[in-house]
Amino acid sequence: MIKVENLTKQFKKNVVLKNISLSIEQNEVIVVIGPSGGGKSTFLRCLNSLEKPTFGKIYFNDLDINDKNNDINKIREKISMVFQQFNLFPHKTALENIILAPIKLNIMNIEEATKRGIELLDLVGLSDKANEYPKNLSGGQKQRVAIARSLAMQPDVILFDEPTSALDPEMIKEVLDVMKGLVGKVTMIVVTHEMNFAKEVGTRLLFLDSGEVIEDSKPLAFFNDPQTDRAKSFLDKIL
Repeated sequence: MIKVENLTKQFKKNVVLKNISLSIEQNEVIVVIGPSGGGKSTFLRCLNSLEKPTFGKIYFNDLDINDKNNDINKIREKISMVFQQFNLFPHKTALENIILAPIKLNIMNIEEATKRGIELLDLVGLSDKANEYPKNLSGGQKQRVAIARSLAMQPDVILFDEPTSALDPEMIKEVLDVMKGLVGKVTMIVVTHEMNFAKEVGTRLLFLDSGEVIEDSKPLAFFNDPQTDRAKSFLDKIL
């Protein structure tokens, strides 16, 4: 589904990602963990061309996503992203936020999009908030609307960039529960500091440090028996 070849990203003299190569298969739940500044969010943003690689290639279903001959907007319809800060339009209701893109891109008419939007609000437990504006929603509710908005595009892949980092502790569980409900339905690549989520839900774990994939393994194997001193040191500090 996604193939990364020798991905390198450099900002001036700062090399953020170093020669990363890996493949991601359909319906995997990839959790990406590591210290701050290790390149996790940059890696995620490269996967739908929000950041352009300095070197290397990224393929989605055999299409080079950075090839100018390929329509990146069409590719992004299938590789959606959920951000830390929700990025909802403040002047639109929860339902309007969800249905805007499918209507604008002529994927659905307004009736179809509205029906789908209501179904998605129900899926994320917010069927009673369809007509509420973001200012009237809690952080957890905003993030669940953002997830519903991503699902409205019927993506093959959803990228989650630390989706709970801006939330109060009591709101984290409601977002993680929604994400758990997506397992097996869509490929997820999740940058997260939620280690329990990584253990319970991840099918594969990438440990990034200093722009490199230090370990690529099953989550339980990583937590129970890390293979590198760097990973052991990281786990000793956070667990």
